[in-house]
Amino acid sequence: MRSTTSTSAATPPPHTLAGGARALAGAVLLLVTAATTLVGQEARRLSLAEAISIAQRSNPGFQMTANDQAPADWNVREAYGQFLPSVTANGGASFTEAGVQRFGTVDLGVQSTDWYSSSYGLNANWSLSGSTIFGLSSARAAQDATAANIRAARFTLETQVTLQYMAALRARDALDVARDQFERAGRNAEIVRTRVEMEAVAGTEGRQAEVDVGRAEVALLRAERLLRAEKLRLMEQLGETVATDLELVSEFEVFEPGWSLDELLEDALAAHPSLEAARAQEGSTRAQVRQARSSYFPSVNLSTGLRGFTQKALNDDYVLGNTQDRAAGNVLGCQRNNALANAIGGLPGWEVRDCAALAYTDEMGQSALEANDAFPFDFTRNPVSVSLTVSMPVFQGFSRQRQVEQAQAASSDAAHLRRQEELRLRTAVTQSLDNLESAWIEVQIEERNLELATQRLTEARQRYEVGNTSILELMDSQTSLTTAQRDHLVAVYNFHQSLVALEAATGRSLRAEVAPAGDSGS
Repeated sequence: MRSTTSTSAATPPPHTLAGGARALAGAVLLLVTAATTLVGQEARRLSLAEAISIAQRSNPGFQMTANDQAPADWNVREAYGQFLPSVTANGGASFTEAGVQRFGTVDLGVQSTDWYSSSYGLNANWSLSGSTIFGLSSARAAQDATAANIRAARFTLETQVTLQYMAALRARDALDVARDQFERAGRNAEIVRTRVEMEAVAGTEGRQAEVDVGRAEVALLRAERLLRAEKLRLMEQLGETVATDLELVSEFEVFEPGWSLDELLEDALAAHPSLEAARAQEGSTRAQVRQARSSYFPSVNLSTGLRGFTQKALNDDYVLGNTQDRAAGNVLGCQRNNALANAIGGLPGWEVRDCAALAYTDEMGQSALEANDAFPFDFTRNPVSVSLTVSMPVFQGFSRQRQVEQAQAASSDAAHLRRQEELRLRTAVTQSLDNLESAWIEVQIEERNLELATQRLTEARQRYEVGNTSILELMDSQTSLTTAQRDHLVAVYNFHQSLVALEAATGRSLRAEVAPAGDSGS
């Protein structure tokens, strides 16, 4: 329900006074143009609930805060991953050209063939330390703090959108007051015009009526400009351009507050989003203190790996030559051993070997060529190696003590911030409830004043039409009614804004508890 008396936007008929006719003609043209625009363009209907939903989806500031959730979630996954071993796989291939091999000025000999080689490695490493153990609880506490901050930011955004929606509604109703003022000025001018034509009053009273019409027209222009500005600010809060023209469809009732201060304080201190965020941040800093102290704990490291290597000579003659040389060397060694054994009269358990069996054969050459054809995947695996290391930090230049002190200071600051938020909420709830109760009384007074001002203007018109009062009383009655309408509008929206402030201080919606069904502002 709007806070002002609903009236039509009818324009007074033009009077014969030239200046007044020009003023009224301009006003008529203004209103006709506005009406034509509204008819030609369909306005977007927007409720408060829709506005809040759009803002949560599109407001840039809130989206920047909401984006913190994904990194916090991955920090927790990473903390879990620290308990798992890290695995690294590698592989490679190389080519070496035949020729003289040198290292600086040192000649390493001639390499008579080109070489292909390849290798692989698979390494696993597992570590466990105090930082790993307490890092998980720290990451989960930080995740909870991030989620609480997002909930607090969402609640703050809802409050801001609601206040701006109220501001736009207030500007809309103020425009209705300005239109009423313009209509009344036109009616007064009609009455004065009739009396001037009857020569019952002086022409100066007609000019005074023209001035009043002009002032009402200026007030109407200002009210329209303010409404456009408040709608633009509302769209800025929403984070997107909803429509060129908005029709605000949510309405709010004024009611007598019935909450107790103790009840509201209990609700605020139990579950206010900003206080929950402060508590979550305090818990996160305590977890960081435990993680910092864990740097004094020992750490364990376990590592293992698999490795393989293969090599291929591109020159078959080089392979066969090496095979023949090895066979010849084996035959020569066998002959020397046999000769030595015969020279000393034999050795226990020694048998003379047939050295001819070690001589080179074509089968040996073919086997060597087949063994050389191993590139790139016929690897020779190296033996598995496993290592275990236990380390105990002894002295690190006071860096651990500094980190612990910094974490403790941050935890103490978070506790102070949480306590500060509790005190702020106590003050905000108490003051907001007092403001709301005072605003309710002010609305009742202003409603009475509005009724009296309306009655006074009606009586002044009647007396002026029959010549029982002056133009000054008529104009004064008109001004009094306009002032009463504006004061009543201010009182009504002071009530609504005080209620929003109380909801912001309490941390929950209060209007839904008292609003009639279907009129909760959505």
